[in-house]
Amino acid sequence: MLNKFKFICYTLVIFLLLPLAPFQAQAANNLGSKLLVGYWHNFDNGTGIIKLKDVSPKWDVINVSFGETGGDRSTVEFSPVYGTDAEFKSDITYLKSKGKKVVLSIGGQNGVVLLPDNAAKQRFINSIQSLIDKYGFDGIDIDLESGIYLNGNDTNFKNPTTPQIVNLISAIRTISDHYGPNFLLSMAPETAYVQGGYSAYGSIWGAYLPIIYGVKDKLTYIHVQHYNAGSGIGMDGNNYNQGTADYEVAMADMLLHGFPVGGNANNIFPALRSDQVMIGLPAAPAAAPSGGYISPTEMKKALDYIIKGIPFGGKYKLSNQSGYPAFRGLMSWSINWDAKNNFEFSNNYRTYFDAIPLQK
Repeated sequence: MLNKFKFICYTLVIFLLLPLAPFQAQAANNLGSKLLVGYWHNFDNGTGIIKLKDVSPKWDVINVSFGETGGDRSTVEFSPVYGTDAEFKSDITYLKSKGKKVVLSIGGQNGVVLLPDNAAKQRFINSIQSLIDKYGFDGIDIDLESGIYLNGNDTNFKNPTTPQIVNLISAIRTISDHYGPNFLLSMAPETAYVQGGYSAYGSIWGAYLPIIYGVKDKLTYIHVQHYNAGSGIGMDGNNYNQGTADYEVAMADMLLHGFPVGGNANNIFPALRSDQVMIGLPAAPAAAPSGGYISPTEMKKALDYIIKGIPFGGKYKLSNQSGYPAFRGLMSWSINWDAKNNFEFSNNYRTYFDAIPLQK
């Protein structure tokens, strides 16, 4: 373990000296520069049912949660939790008239998607396009929390061989191409699937990296779930606990700067554009049973550092000390939990982002 740690540290020194070009993309260019993205419950878990038309206007993007697969695990299905299809579509139209984006989130904790072959891939594509056309969604969010893993011999994120991953990349690209450049494509993986690839690459560790890389030119933004994760190793080799400003900065920095996969300085996952990077947070302590809630006061320290380059005296040092002004914003689980928690999340962060001058 000690030798592996030293190896990671040595490769990090080499890596930090390398100039990394960010991914290029042109997707969904009609969005604001600082976003609040919230998941909306299409179910009742005790936080109450909120009609779409009654969602707080402080949210920019509403992720309708969730489109889930049926028995074949490839056909995505969706039925509104309230009212009729006509009422639900009317509420989506209303939100869009107010400048909001309404996205169908695919998966969730229980939404397994399996695409082992071309037939399953085509069912997945057809079902999603049917739902988009029926309800008028602005895009899709890929929130697969199970079923994504790398086969044992799949070691190159640039050229994956695991059928599930290859077919998912192909399906996402097909759907995105069908709707054009303003189609909104987002992702909400857990940290193990992304930042976990820094320490090891295999099974679930880093399993989202080939997907991100494979749709980099279509991706609007990604908001990794910085909760229910325990802790994570930053690029400085230190372990940071979730729910702290250091953790938020360290995890975000990997996507903003790029990082060596599996500690290998010759295998770099390139930086995303900073406007493609967001952070996912729970709106209340109860929204993340396994932890990760961070108070607005603490989180604003992290945001000041990430966006403005203003340090807060933490242990982790941002790779770009001047910050990343185009960092896109925050996602929250969820709109419903935020409402139940007296709108702490949306009130605090809407005010924070609105106070940042627009980039010229």
